[in-house]
Amino acid sequence: MDSKTAFPLTGTLVTFIGSAHTALGCVIWATGREQTELAFWFTAFGVAAVGLGIAVIETERTRGYVPASILTATAALTAFGLIFEPVSGFLTVLVPLATGVRGWLRHRRSAAVPVG
Repeated sequence: MDSKTAFPLTGTLVTFIGSAHTALGCVIWATGREQTELAFWFTAFGVAAVGLGIAVIETERTRGYVPASILTATAALTAFGLIFEPVSGFLTVLVPLATGVRGWLRHRRSAAVPVG
């Protein structure tokens, strides 16, 4: 596959966060100290984040950046999560979001400069 980016950092970070979330959900379930629902939601959102991260990796490789639509959806989800849980794991999503926005802005600047 011809990748347009050296390393798909944004997608990799989302995948890592999802993997950590899944592992934490399994630990919560295995220890039995918390409610089963908590373990379920940690694991479910972790698996969903891994899937999203893999999709973002493929998009980064294909386009060379994360498109604004994905960044907007991620920002909306993060804002929603931070409104309801200000001190939570949603803070970690700000890192891949900032990385993605930086790459998108870099792409926009390079696309706006005429070659010639």
